[in-house]
Amino acid sequence: MVRLAAYDYRELGKLLRARLEEDGRGWRVCAADIGVSASDLSRICNGQNVSAPKVIAVCDWLKLSFRAFYLPPPVDAGAMFHGTSTETGSTCDAG
Repeated sequence: MVRLAAYDYRELGKLLRARLEEDGRGWRVCAADIGVSASDLSRICNGQNVSAPKVIAVCDWLKLSFRAFYLPPPVDAGAMFHGTSTETGSTCDAG
């Protein structure tokens, strides 16, 4: 099975949890500063996914690029494409 592009919510969650503990103001106060809910922070800290705008807001607050946790697909992921379009019937060289 080919691995698709993914996002490392676990690593983001580890950094976020450490920063929230260091901040000490409480999750609700920090969530309000970030522009997300406290439950969003909890989800991220537990390695669960949230929407892209919320990830970007959290990464901005952490002063990190949201791309730091992006896991690109392997280079050979083009092999997933079978070469013939199901919509147009034309072929394309995926490699």
